[in-house]
Amino acid sequence: MVPPDALRLRPPEPFDVTLRPPGSKSLSNRALLLAALARGPSTLRGLLDAEDTQHMRACLRALGISPHEHGDAMVIEGVGGPLRSPAGPPPTLEVGTAGTVARLLGAVLAASPVHVVLDGSPRMRERPMAQLLEALSEQGARLRALGQPGFLPVEIGPQGGPLRGGELRLARPASSQIVSGLVIAAALAQAPTTLVLKQGTPARPYVDMTLAVMESFGGRARWSGPDELRVEPAALVGTELQVEPDASAASYPLALAALYGSRCRIEALGRTSLQGDVGFAAVLERMGAQVEQGDHSTVVKGVGALRGGDFDLGEMPDMTLTLAALAVHAQGPTRIRGVGILRHHESDRLAAAATELRKLGARVQEEPDGLVIEPPLGGPHPGVAIDTYRDHRMAMAFSLVGDVVVRDPACVGKTWPEYFSVLRKLGMVVGSA
Repeated sequence: MVPPDALRLRPPEPFDVTLRPPGSKSLSNRALLLAALARGPSTLRGLLDAEDTQHMRACLRALGISPHEHGDAMVIEGVGGPLRSPAGPPPTLEVGTAGTVARLLGAVLAASPVHVVLDGSPRMRERPMAQLLEALSEQGARLRALGQPGFLPVEIGPQGGPLRGGELRLARPASSQIVSGLVIAAALAQAPTTLVLKQGTPARPYVDMTLAVMESFGGRARWSGPDELRVEPAALVGTELQVEPDASAASYPLALAALYGSRCRIEALGRTSLQGDVGFAAVLERMGAQVEQGDHSTVVKGVGALRGGDFDLGEMPDMTLTLAALAVHAQGPTRIRGVGILRHHESDRLAAAATELRKLGARVQEEPDGLVIEPPLGGPHPGVAIDTYRDHRMAMAFSLVGDVVVRDPACVGKTWPEYFSVLRKLGMVVGSA
């Protein structure tokens, strides 16, 4: 019997589809924030409309910035500088589980003359913020912990900002979002900022994405050395921006095609993408799928059994769960490494994945920065109920296994509310309760 609030799935029949997943969450929230700081209107197309971006929009509205729809676009009239808080008691800005909102918007608020409280879900209160808060305090921000130091909730202000600028040295951050937040906030600083990453950064393509989106708004931020960033204070200017489909979301239908002898084409997402996760197509190719990737499209075709292997996903850690779900069907073991930061996401994704993979019959060795997965003889156990830990990526990735029950499927609303509708069209959804 399917438990309440769950979906029973089955493997798809072979399919040939062309899809365009919703807009990139990471690009959408960067674009919304930078448009709010810019002078004049910005027109943003292809924005994701899901929980994470709704939190960003709600926070901006609480600060007096009201994005409004204009046809197929979102138009934002920016404030042309630092953010301002409304008169009266400091508002509490709720970020839910959205790390991009907590860290990117939080950094900008710390660089602005505001008085607000930043808070999030119980899980977001457990996610690391200390490096970001300490760096901002070193730059002159006025911050006060309202709970455990180094975590949300935090009071920002009253009347903080601007940041000083100068050299800022950072040990390897717990998330690339910490680096991106500091880079965006540095555009509001009194003087140029040099950010020295003493041991580099995880998921560096996300920092590259931040630099590219800032440049489109007239920002001046660049790599000045292998692990050094230089940010010049700059007056951002409104612009028009087309948001790409989410490359992380695209990994799921592409993986389905690779696994089940099918073909999937993703439109408007190819090798020129700003998103590092577009490189997951190369992982599928290493596993045995046929891949054609142009500048603006990606096609994956499954042509036989997939092979395991040794994969360093440090540049695309969000692809870990997708690969882990494929690993239970692959020939031979799969090792995933370089992804220790996943212990601090919506769930401890390494521990959660290990637990669910073992329920499917796999032998799993959990390492500090990854997983080693031995697929079960005869394939994964059928009909296993997958716990998703309120984590959208757990739900979407483990749906790839095929014959499973996915608990709490609504958690995909964080980034792709219509995900299971897509699987229904592929004949994978048997029923719900």
